[in-house]
Amino acid sequence: MFETPRVLDAQGLLDKAFRKASKATTAKGRTREERTKNLAVAKIQAAGDALASTLESYIKGFPSLDRIPPFYRELIDVTVGVAALHKHLAAADWARTKILELSRQSARRVQAARGAADVGSVRREAFGRFSSVVKQIGTNLDALEAARRPLKRFPDLDPEAPTIVVAGYPNVGKSSFVARVSTAKPRIAPYPFTTQGVTVGHFDVGYTRFQILDTPGLLDRPMDQRNPMERQAISALAHVAGVVLFILDPSETCGYPLSSQMRLLDTVRESFPDAPVLVVEAKADLARTDLGRPAMSTVTGSGVQKVLDEAVRLATRSAPASAPRARAG
Repeated sequence: MFETPRVLDAQGLLDKAFRKASKATTAKGRTREERTKNLAVAKIQAAGDALASTLESYIKGFPSLDRIPPFYRELIDVTVGVAALHKHLAAADWARTKILELSRQSARRVQAARGAADVGSVRREAFGRFSSVVKQIGTNLDALEAARRPLKRFPDLDPEAPTIVVAGYPNVGKSSFVARVSTAKPRIAPYPFTTQGVTVGHFDVGYTRFQILDTPGLLDRPMDQRNPMERQAISALAHVAGVVLFILDPSETCGYPLSSQMRLLDTVRESFPDAPVLVVEAKADLARTDLGRPAMSTVTGSGVQKVLDEAVRLATRSAPASAPRARAG
């Protein structure tokens, strides 16, 4: 989703800047002393500009934490940490400002220096101070590079498209349903917690393109006990759900009793009262159920289209996907 640039570590950033400085080999001037000073200034400015512009590209390459939609802000918070990312970006900006200041100061000192030896001393000192500043933010640069990877994997959502969010306990058949009805290719395996993040698929009904989100499995437990995968699912439900398709597994082959699944359904309804909830029974090929819910089997395909049609109907009638849905707390 977010195409952030690769972030070099401290040594890699310094190597890049000093290579740029080494390419400055001549400078104009009426006298040898002027040429020596101008060349030193050119090398300092080349290194400083390379460092500052690269750091600026990192800062601008990450999403603005104040302007991104709430869904993405929450995804960043559960995967990277909004406060931590803000801290690392602020450190990069501090270093950028400091390097530009050092570059200007060093250029003035070069012009005031007397003799080639003093000029060389000022240049070496400038490079040393550049190195010191960059090394001070070495851990921040490493953290930004680590943060870049999960951001690239975030789902690309259209806030205007009608959206179906598929939720339920782990291993109830959410991914299998999404894979059957959309372009999404979620990982499917016969064990819980296969889905490691929110996956987006698309399908068309007439001229309308729908989004369907496969979310990590939820467990019936308080929010402060939920893991990052569950919190991604909660964020999807809170911010983008036009309709929640809640899947039950009455066969209990998912490994969780139906009573726990029903308690989770109650929690979802209570937490997201403005989102219509369509409750369906999965794995109809494994067990005969009498819960009175629409039943389907993603193995045989029985009932799948009817479930999708009803979800489409509810999503089309619902409020815009960008409207906030969750209660605070």
